[in-house]
Amino acid sequence: MPRRKSVDHSAPVQKRARTGCLTCRTRKVKCDEAKPRCTNCSRRGLTCETGIQLKWEQEFTSRGLAFGRQGRWSKDRAPGSPYTPPALTSPGPQPFSADFQDPVEWCIVPLVRPHHFINTFYYDFDLDSYGADLLRLEDNLLSPTTPPRTTAIAISRSPSPYPSLISIDSSLLEYYLLRLCPLTTPSRLASSPFAQLIVPLFGISGQEDVQQAVMALSARHRSTTDSRWTKTAMTLKGGVIASLRRRLLLAGNGSEIIWDPQILVIMMFLCLYEIVDNCDHRWVVHLRASEDIIRRSRQIESSHVYQDFGALTTFTERFFAFQDVISRTACGNSPLFGIEYWDYASQPANIDSWMGCSPALVKVLCRITELSRLKSRGDISVMAFEQQSAELEQELDRMRLPDGVAGDTLASAAELKRKSILLYHHCVLYNAAPSTPFVSQSVRDILEGLRDLVKAGATAGLAFPVFVAAVELDPVDDQLFHDKETGEAVSGRRLVLETLEEIGRCSLSNISRTRAVIQKVWRTRDMSLDEDTAPHKRRGCETNDWSFFVGPYSSNISLA
Repeated sequence: MPRRKSVDHSAPVQKRARTGCLTCRTRKVKCDEAKPRCTNCSRRGLTCETGIQLKWEQEFTSRGLAFGRQGRWSKDRAPGSPYTPPALTSPGPQPFSADFQDPVEWCIVPLVRPHHFINTFYYDFDLDSYGADLLRLEDNLLSPTTPPRTTAIAISRSPSPYPSLISIDSSLLEYYLLRLCPLTTPSRLASSPFAQLIVPLFGISGQEDVQQAVMALSARHRSTTDSRWTKTAMTLKGGVIASLRRRLLLAGNGSEIIWDPQILVIMMFLCLYEIVDNCDHRWVVHLRASEDIIRRSRQIESSHVYQDFGALTTFTERFFAFQDVISRTACGNSPLFGIEYWDYASQPANIDSWMGCSPALVKVLCRITELSRLKSRGDISVMAFEQQSAELEQELDRMRLPDGVAGDTLASAAELKRKSILLYHHCVLYNAAPSTPFVSQSVRDILEGLRDLVKAGATAGLAFPVFVAAVELDPVDDQLFHDKETGEAVSGRRLVLETLEEIGRCSLSNISRTRAVIQKVWRTRDMSLDEDTAPHKRRGCETNDWSFFVGPYSSNISLA
């Protein structure tokens, strides 16, 4: 029996090398760590592999082996004690460890989605180039990593619910009836004018151009989720524009202007097409043209044709007027349809199913915008301004709906619009800012009401409330309230982005454009926090918070 070697306790303890090659570690021999090949591998003609060897805890546990540095040779374990594998700290996929790493400790990772990130770019510091900034931001939001397929889908000639309409794609007609029309009103009980007034035209001869305009809008909205409809939508749109040009030329020929009620209907669907498409200046072109046509048409005496389309004509005029008033509040421009248009509205106190509010409320909004413009230009005295501002605030308070209408989504949407207009009133007339107590409380109430409506499935017509509340969020006080069910704190920006995502799936609004403006306002506010004086209060730049942070970036957005 060989004699045991004496152990020299004074000699330094030799530690295992951690950078040896994997081949020597597998053969369990000492590696001299020579580069590029160690001596053992060079002498035997073996491949000298270096790197990190991954070990899976589940595999080593099943074999009863040590995992990482925990094992039989650990100096912390008493001699002779059995090896106990470490307990797993988390279900799901097991952690891995490098051969020389310590055991992994799991931590709870919150749910993070792509829309929760708000990046700050270098050009955000140049406030004068906001137009190009928004275009770049929209490209980042709208452009996928790979170009979408634009394969055209042939328009089918399958039997239509209306046998006389052999030229209509039945699938697009069904998409319009079952998908688009319900998106035009926040209430499932209220009838949509897009179904009540437009659908009967499908059974009347001579309405082919209107039918093609409806099909173009359906194809474009359908292409947002299926890019194969993109080319079909563009083809239909080209045909509609050509037919509209012919009608305009025919209406302008001769000694008198011939009133054609189909012109406004076609322009309404082209306007919606451009809003769904990119929501840029092109939808405003149709808006401006509609104002000119409406003004000229009112100079013509009523005819039999006009009376046949009276309800439809009234609706199309209100469509353009509402788009103009509620969208131009963001940038503060002069409305095309003035206050006098809403003086002739029938039943002004009743809630319109498409607008989601009453004509009287829209008139107040128009007056607030005009009063703000007079104030900025200095065209009104201080006494007159204060008197009119107080009258508008009192009128908004009188329009408050009772608490008993909480179950009616249409009435709830109208109340949210009233609160949003009141918040807008304080910002543009009273120079209120996100840190103002009234503003912060109003933002909380509006966003909490929006969350309840979205949970109830009512998302149409909510673009304006979510926009006003979002741009007036206080960047230093993002926690709004605590969830009644979970008790967790609700973050304002996260709630806004999640609400926009839901609205984008279930409305005709272009949420991508609205989200781009909101995020631009947030970044601008964040960059101004480190400054001693608010940018809009500096000498030579005396303006209110809304005009400085919101107005310059809100041109051509649609908030209807």
